[in-house]
Amino acid sequence: MQPAVEQLISKWWLKAMEILLAASPPALLLWLQDSIAPYLATQSPVVILRVMAVLLLTTTALLAYSLLQRPWLKWDEPTGTWVNRSTGIRYCGTCRAQKVIVPLKNEITGWRCVACGKFRTDPKRKPIDPPQPPPPSGPDAWLGV
Repeated sequence: MQPAVEQLISKWWLKAMEILLAASPPALLLWLQDSIAPYLATQSPVVILRVMAVLLLTTTALLAYSLLQRPWLKWDEPTGTWVNRSTGIRYCGTCRAQKVIVPLKNEITGWRCVACGKFRTDPKRKPIDPPQPPPPSGPDAWLGV
């Protein structure tokens, strides 16, 4: 397999495992509810409340861990910029290396940093040709002078 395909598969596998791990305590409780119900009926409400609090805390902690481990900025190699995964806003790579996060200003052929002034071209955008002088006109136009 190609490295890009392997990386994509491993990324999806990791996301699936995070969701499965975060959803497992409530899922187990729902799956085993028929066998747990007689036992819980004999327990005091304080014990049931504590068990519910532990399950809620565990689920919340696992979800928070998986969200915090996800990098919010992704490096875009062709443009040399950082891209926010959720909003798509681009940030200057030079300024980010100096621990400053500066959004880039969108221009016709790329992005410009408002802090350091560095221009990043976008290889996907078509470059603009410089304006051409108007063709000659008048009685000597056919000479091309």
